[in-house]
Order: sequence, then C-alpha cells, then structure tokens
Amino acid sequence: MYYSPYPFYYRYPVNTYPPVDTTLFQQSLQTYPSLLEKGRDVVQHFTTSSVRMQQLMTAAQAGQDEEVDRIMQEVAGPFDVRTTYTPMSVTFTISINQANTTSQCCRLQMYLRWG
Repeated sequence: MYYSPYPFYYRYPVNTYPPVDTTLFQQSLQTYPSLLEKGRDVVQHFTTSSVRMQQLMTAAQAGQDEEVDRIMQEVAGPFDVRTTYTPMSVTFTISINQANTTSQCCRLQMYLRWG
C-alpha cells in the first residue's frame, strides 16, 4: 500500500449567503410591544373579573369551544386570539389581524396553569 508523504487537505466549498434583509425583523420588533400590551390586558381582564374567569373555565370544562372563542374575542378586540386548553392549563396565542399581509410577523403565546 502506498502512502503519500504529502498530507491531503480537503477544501470545503465556501458558502455564500445572500445579504440579510432586516425588514420583516424590524416589523416584528415594532409590532411586538402592542402584542405584549394586549397580553397584559388579557391577564388583567381575567385577574379583575372573577365572573369572566369562571365563565371561561366552565365553558372550557364543558368543551364549548364556541363560547370560549366568544369570551376571548370580547377580551381581545381586533387581535386574533387562539385558545387551547387542557384540564391543567390554558394557552392563549395572540396575533394581530393583518388583512394586507399573508404572513404573520409575530405572535405572543401565553401558557397559564389553572388546574
């Protein structure tokens, strides 16, 4: 068997990446404070209204998805809130309704224990 006295070094191809575009990232950063504010409003709404808290938990326990969505839409206003729940927790995913764009720039997901 023949071994070359000169070491062979494999040259990996140089990756060329396209230039970065920060437009969407900047849009997300500018939008996120309003999502945080709406998340704070949702928490504050349920914290100050034990009746609403009871209604949400009762509807979720009974599997009344339409009622849960209605309660959350009243709280969220123009924001889109998707609610998923289990016997142990509820998750609110808040995003902004943007009719002029096909993709959402960002969303806020809140996981809260309730059981």
